[in-house]
Amino acid sequence: MDSTSRPRFRFRDLRQEMAADSSSEGHTTADSSSLHTDDDDDQPHLHSMTAKGVQHLCSELLEIKQESDHDFQKNIFSNYSAFLMIMKDIQVLQTELLVLKSQASLQKRLVQDFSHKIYSTLVSDDTTMLPETLPIEMTVLDVHAQNVSDILDSLVSEQRLDDALALLEVESEYVQYLRPDEYSPDHILSYKSTISGKRSVLADQLTLVARHQRVPAPELQKALLGLCQLGENHLANELLLQYYHSRIASGVYNLQPSKGLFPNVLYIQQVAKCVCSMISQAVRSYVSLNGETHPYSLELTRWAAEEIGVLAACFIKYIESIPDISGGLSAAVDALRIGMSYCSLLETHRILVKHSFLELVRPCIEGVMQLHIDHMSRVMSGVASTNTWVLDRYYVSGILTGRSSATIDQHQECFYLTNSGRKFVTLFQSVAEEISPLIAFEMESSVLKGIVDLLTAYVVILESAITGDTDAMEKEGFKINLPETPTQGVIVLANLSTLVQFSSSIIRNLFEGVHQLKFEMDSYATLVQDIYNRLKSYFLDHFISNIFSPNAGHESSPEIHDDSCRYLDLTPSVPYLELYLELKKLETLDCIDVGWLMSLFSEVVDATFEWISTKSEIWTITENLLLNRTKFVQFILDTQFLVEMARHGEYLSEKAQTISDNMIFHVETSFLSAGLSPLRDSNDDEWPANMAIAALQKLQQLLENEDAADEEGSSHESVFENAIQTKTQI
Repeated sequence: MDSTSRPRFRFRDLRQEMAADSSSEGHTTADSSSLHTDDDDDQPHLHSMTAKGVQHLCSELLEIKQESDHDFQKNIFSNYSAFLMIMKDIQVLQTELLVLKSQASLQKRLVQDFSHKIYSTLVSDDTTMLPETLPIEMTVLDVHAQNVSDILDSLVSEQRLDDALALLEVESEYVQYLRPDEYSPDHILSYKSTISGKRSVLADQLTLVARHQRVPAPELQKALLGLCQLGENHLANELLLQYYHSRIASGVYNLQPSKGLFPNVLYIQQVAKCVCSMISQAVRSYVSLNGETHPYSLELTRWAAEEIGVLAACFIKYIESIPDISGGLSAAVDALRIGMSYCSLLETHRILVKHSFLELVRPCIEGVMQLHIDHMSRVMSGVASTNTWVLDRYYVSGILTGRSSATIDQHQECFYLTNSGRKFVTLFQSVAEEISPLIAFEMESSVLKGIVDLLTAYVVILESAITGDTDAMEKEGFKINLPETPTQGVIVLANLSTLVQFSSSIIRNLFEGVHQLKFEMDSYATLVQDIYNRLKSYFLDHFISNIFSPNAGHESSPEIHDDSCRYLDLTPSVPYLELYLELKKLETLDCIDVGWLMSLFSEVVDATFEWISTKSEIWTITENLLLNRTKFVQFILDTQFLVEMARHGEYLSEKAQTISDNMIFHVETSFLSAGLSPLRDSNDDEWPANMAIAALQKLQQLLENEDAADEEGSSHESVFENAIQTKTQI
């Protein structure tokens, strides 16, 4: 900066200021000066001048300091860029100087070689002179190789590895100009061997730098680039991945809790951030070494998958450290969501590790989910052990059924469940909501299996209640209240039917759009439906067997002989009356799906006809039966009573009507084939239907009388007794 362009600091003339001050006071003090002595006059004047001088001097020094600081800052800012350029120029000059030094050494060797050749020509007689100066086989190339070797050794010893790389780069260009007509193949091979050896030495030195535990990232990158310049790309990539592996291991180790306790899911977040950020940095460094490639090498992708294994190991360790079974599943889902989100960030670098991470943690997640399902199953076993099998109406929100407004026939939708069924529905929905996020992480099969396992566990409880086989529950320390009446058995079936409907709705809504699970969903739905159908079939068979005991047959009382047979004296058999009263009792249930109940009644009638067709005594025509047509007449009346009962209740099926007609036809055919006509005295073909209807009307009247009397606890027992007492009066 030109000195003339800067303002120069100038000292003020203190003497002039002091003179000006003294002159202003000279007139006022002139007259009084004679009144004082010389000592009195000089003393205060001296003190005044000293104080002013010190004050002026301090102000001058402050101004000097300010000007100096200002000039210093301006010089720094103005010359900084020039300083950087000079430093770069110095580095370039050092490299050029090194090259010039090498060329000068080469020229020197050439001159020496030329002079030795001239000298050898002049003194050819004295052959002992040449070995003392320069061997005859020592060529210019050999001398050059020796010089380059010495320079490289010096640079490596001084840790000037960049300069050594620059020199080797120059030599790599120099070797291209070597011609076989100037140098023998042996000399060229010797030169290349020397340079190759120095390359190996330099590569080893760069490897030591890269493998140092405390090497900074910039120094590492410089060393790896040097290895790539030497053609050691594979070694450079290996060292790069080893460096970031150690960084990941160190970072994860530092995140480990002191006492092995993992406080919360924040630990997984920190580990995932550490691992994925290091992988991201490694990918960027890899690209800077090898260039942008698509796809990445197998070495890099395999390394990334292995490092994700570190995150997976920490994930598993964290999940296993959670002591609370009920909270383990939610913690696992949260941790999985965090891990997968960080793995997704690597996709911007075209590193796909989500699948690898998921496959590593899948067994852990499935184990935690299974523990949770087993725990909830035990909870439901405890709840079901106190169930009294009473149905009640529970309204269901649209969340459960997947509809925003759940209505049926303009009424709010509701499910008919027992107390344990209602609690199971709540628990089932809660578990479904907890594990549903796993569907987004390609674990839909595991989620479906867990939900169905929970449903199956409760179905097994209901199966124990229906069949009476409680050994499995007693082994687990639970007891269950068995249904004591057919009504309670129907309630258990109704509860199971509702749960099948409910669970199917939940599963369909939960896996909506997951088309690859359609086969599995259909299989599980079929499995649950088969269990329900099997239990319903067991209940119906048990229910009918209890009513139609083997000793009941189709007898009426009193017995009517052939010679006095009067059809109007017959009434339906006792089992049919009991069946009718049991079904009428079930019709009084309020909290039950009427449509389902009517369907059950229809199946009861169908099952009754099937039972009669296989186990009734009427199919065995013995000699005693041939002598008494009352058995056949009673059989016709009983079957017709069953048909009219179902028709009156509006649950008669075509199947039941067909079975009834076929049975009567086959029995009548059997009698006719034996030469008998059991209905030869009957002139009224409608008598079975008329008598069945009359019996139904009488039973209905008895039920109405019981209701009018309002006798508590006298339901079907008293009606049944009255019906038997008035059988001959129907």
